[in-house]
Order: sequence, then structure tokens, then C-alpha cells
Amino acid sequence: MNFKKTLLLSQVYIHLGFFIGLIFVPFTTALLTIVVSQVVYVGFCGTVYFHRVLAHRHPIYPAFDRILLFFSWIGVSGSAIAWAGTHRKHHRFSDTAQDPHSPQHTGWLKTYWYSSGDEDIVRYVPDLLRQRRYILQHKNYFQFLLVLHAAGFLLLPAVWYWGLLIVPAFLMWFAGSTTNVLCHNDQGPVNKPLLGFLMAGEGWHQYHHQQPSNSSFRHWSDWGQYLYNLIKVR
Repeated sequence: MNFKKTLLLSQVYIHLGFFIGLIFVPFTTALLTIVVSQVVYVGFCGTVYFHRVLAHRHPIYPAFDRILLFFSWIGVSGSAIAWAGTHRKHHRFSDTAQDPHSPQHTGWLKTYWYSSGDEDIVRYVPDLLRQRRYILQHKNYFQFLLVLHAAGFLLLPAVWYWGLLIVPAFLMWFAGSTTNVLCHNDQGPVNKPLLGFLMAGEGWHQYHHQQPSNSSFRHWSDWGQYLYNLIKVR
């Protein structure tokens, strides 16, 4: 099974686990877990690390790169190579038939579930392919996740397993895929203020496409930029 299909099946499992957990986990515990994961995984791992740092080459200190590479792995949104390559391809072919996640061309369901990790994405990340840690992560991506989730499922209390491994992976995927689905229409990229606030600035999508080389999405509610400012190279 190829990378893309394995990632899809992984996220089907994650989504089922997330909604089952919402039924059984106490409300305050679930809320606290979601808030913390929103900051760490949607904020630092998703919009800062995957999007601004890896896909658009905005620099951070090397120590933070290694830390976020590990935590983003737990986010089950694809390897650094797969995510950055897919996103760079998206910008090159935005809203055309070659766009890997254009809802107008692939449909909402496919855009949400099945848009990351095509075989050709390596051609868009020659810089990442020169770094051994990204190659190792990509090659061992699902093996590590299988061991991690098996150990977590067997050794951790159910609430801890849900909070540490299921919630982060659900939220990181949900943020990225929902942005892809809702922030492009037949007119091209559009801004969605509510998503801009909830998804660490990602909803200011039209602004981002207008200036993709700008680490800021040019709105005060882009709290992802505030997080990036904490770890960027000065």
C-alpha cells in the first residue's frame, strides 16, 4: 500500500477514535486537551512548522526544527517531505486540475481525506531531500506510528492515549484539510475569518496566496505568526 492510502487509513482510525473519545472522556478533560493540542499541533506543528517553515522556507533555530519534526510526526498529517511537497505543488498549480487539493477539481471529500503524499511530490522539495532527518522520517513514517500507537494503546490509560495520541492527530489533520476545503471556491482562494481565528491564521487564505513568501497572513488574528516569532531566526 502506498504512502497516500496508508495515510488515509490512519486518519480514518484517528477520526473514529476522536469521536468515540468525545463520548466517554469527561468534558473538562476533553476541553483542556483540545485547547492544548490546538496550540501545539495546529499552531506550532501545523501552521508554523509544516506550512511556514518547511513549505515556505521561513527559518527557525535548528533545535526547534528537530523538536517540531518529532511532534508533527504524532500529528499524523504526513511526513515533512509529503506535506511540504504537496503544499508547494498546491501553490504552483493553485485551483487547476493539477492542484492536489482543489475542491473544485477533486471534490470536497477527496480534498479532505485524500490529498497528501502523491508520488511526484519529492520533486518539489529538493532542499528537504538534502537533509537526512527528513528522509529518515519519510521512510519510517508509518512504522514509527504503528509502534507508538500500539505501545500507547497497551500501556496508557484510555484517557491518556486519547489525549496524547488521538486528539493531536485529529486536530492537526482537521485544521489543514478544512482550510483546503473551505478556503478555495470557483473564484480562487478566499478568506474565512472564523477559520483565521480558530486555525492560527490559516483562514486568511486569500491574503496568504497574494503574498506566499510572507510568513505573516496579514491579520491581527493570525496567532500562528505570534508563535512563529517566538522561534524564528533573528
